[in-house]
Amino acid sequence: MSKGLGLKRVVVLRGENSYDGYADTIFGKRDKKRRKRKKQSKLLSPWEKTIRRAAKDQVKASNTYLERHERSNKRKKNGWIRDLNKNVSKSLSKLGGAYSIYKLNLF
Repeated sequence: MSKGLGLKRVVVLRGENSYDGYADTIFGKRDKKRRKRKKQSKLLSPWEKTIRRAAKDQVKASNTYLERHERSNKRKKNGWIRDLNKNVSKSLSKLGGAYSIYKLNLF
């Protein structure tokens, strides 16, 4: 239908007064909203990426530790304390490069 007529969209103006109303699209796609730009200086951009990556890695490591903690607790009596060293070391391995930042005491 639209290809034959060459229509992109059909908009109906609705409202009680001539000055008070809104546009309602009944056919076609609405205009895409523009994404707001991030207000940040270019000098801080690498720092922000590093810190965001470290935060994501930290979340991944803590989730890994919690899963291993619960599994150890279900398997053995006082299993979480018996497997503490193993669970912590496995979760720290998930930190990857972020662990070296904490090791160097940069934060």
